[in-house]
Amino acid sequence: LIAYGAGTSVEGHISALSANSISLDMKEFKDVGISNDGMLEDACVDVGAGVTRLELNHQLRYTGMQFMVDPGADASIGGMVACGASGTTAV
Repeated sequence: LIAYGAGTSVEGHISALSANSISLDMKEFKDVGISNDGMLEDACVDVGAGVTRLELNHQLRYTGMQFMVDPGADASIGGMVACGASGTTAV
């Protein structure tokens, strides 16, 4: 099983190891877990793999928090985690 995000990586990280591999498209997994009152209980937020940096900061705008990594591109959070980087400035 190979998770596929937004497809924005410079290196093209999607490569099946065998003919029996399955690719799971995660780009539409865009849930952001913030409570209904818009406050973060413990400065943590659950984020779907398809959420981009700009989308996350848009959701966080009323909490007083922000995702400080600025990769110079609107990379997905899942992609940053998958390749251990944060976009084009981390290559």
